[in-house]
Parts: sequence; C-alpha cells; structure tokens
Amino acid sequence: MKDVFIVLREQFTNLGMIVRVSRYDDKATYQSHYLGLIWQILNPIIQVGVYYLIFGMGLYGGREVEGVPFIAWMMLGLTCWFYMSATMLGTSQSIYRQLYLVSKMNFPVSTLPSVNIVSNLTSFWAMLAVTMLTIFSLGLPVSVRWFQVIYFFFCMIVFMFALGIFSATMTVLIRDYHMVLQSVIRLLLYLSGAVWNIRTTALPPKVNAILQLDPVFYVIDGFRKSLFNGSWFWQHPVDMAIFWLITLLLLFIGCHLHIKFRARFVDLA
Repeated sequence: MKDVFIVLREQFTNLGMIVRVSRYDDKATYQSHYLGLIWQILNPIIQVGVYYLIFGMGLYGGREVEGVPFIAWMMLGLTCWFYMSATMLGTSQSIYRQLYLVSKMNFPVSTLPSVNIVSNLTSFWAMLAVTMLTIFSLGLPVSVRWFQVIYFFFCMIVFMFALGIFSATMTVLIRDYHMVLQSVIRLLLYLSGAVWNIRTTALPPKVNAILQLDPVFYVIDGFRKSLFNGSWFWQHPVDMAIFWLITLLLLFIGCHLHIKFRARFVDLA
C-alpha cells in the first residue's frame, strides 16, 4: 500500500508537468506533417470507415445492434478502443524509451506512463465529439444516464494507469513483455466487443461469460449503456466488483514492482 501512495503522490505533485509534456509530445509527433494534429482525428475516422464496411455492411448487413444503429454502436466502441489500445502500447514503452534521458536528471520516472495517458486524450475527445455528432444526427434519445459516462471515463483512466505502470515496469524488466502485449492487444480488438456484439455470439456460454469479465469490455460496454439508454452501473455489482478487483490488483503489483526496481532500471534495460 505504501508503494501505491508513493506513486500516486508523484502523479498529483507533478500533474502540471505531465500536462505540459503531453502537449509537447503531441506537437512534436505531428510537427513535420502538413495537417498536423488533424491526423489525430483523420486516422481513427479512416479506420472506423474500414471497420464499418467490413462489419457494418458485411457481417451485420446494416442491421441494428441492441436497438441502436450499428454505425453509432460501433463508433462509440472504437472510440474507447482506439484510446485504450494506443495507451496500452504507449505506456508499456514509456519508461524504456526515455530511461537514459531521465536517468541523468531528477525526474519522477513514474509519471512517464501518465504523460502518454494524457497525450492520447486529445484524439479520444476528438473521436468522442464525432461520435456524439453521429448519435445526434441519427436522432437517438438523450437520457439522464448520459451522466454516468463520467464514471466509466474515470474507470478507463484508472485502469489505463494501473496497467500502464505495470506494463512500463515489466517492459524494462522483461523486454519480451511488450511483444506479447502487442499480440494480446490485436486479439483484444475482437474479444473486447468493440466491433461485434459478444452477447449474441455462438460461443459456449462459459466462454461468453469469461469474455465479459475483461476490464476493456466493461469500459466499452459501460459507455454504450450510458449513451444508448442501457442500465445504471450499480445495477451490475458483480461486474463492477470484478473490474475494480482486477484494476486494483494491477495497481498494487505495478506500483510495488516499480518502486522495488526503479533504482536499477538503467542496469536492467
């Protein structure tokens, strides 16, 4: 528990620096492109179009999913997925890539995953805005449940940080970890329910139930329940408890490993 407090204190103490560095990273990434930061919106939109042609027009044939037009249902899922997948990959290498630079100065290494988490939010907000415009254009009803998006956004950020501090540390300790994570993320696109409805698959009931325990699925499904007139999050206490159990377990293990080994990161890398 002490390790968790140390790491969290470093995040809040250096929050201003995290935001400034994340903005600098955004500008540095796209400074040589004519369209600049616009690519943060264009890239996801192009991918959404490809997935819609494959799954919307192909697999679903333009049908609705859970009473919602497929394009809106899929766009919301992919908005969350693009953010989480990019953050999972980015945070896993955030310390390893900057290690030799930050080792020469008094820099809180634990903030590097947070920098990536904040940096990717620019693209997330842009895609969410496009998705909301699509929802409004389709005439979908507005509900008071929309407010619980705040809860699921908080869930997403906390899970990204817990997994990020764990992955960033593991990548320094075991270089093969990042390669394994890349493969898992490719698979998660289809197992997280981002582009197809897990609940209506022909998979065995036990397999289907296990897939729904995935924290990524919990977040994506939560955003959909919030904006598409689903249920309240407290109506599913078991799912909520499992999500927070997995998230807190990752946070405890990740912070413990980080504090234990960070003095030796340069030697281990």
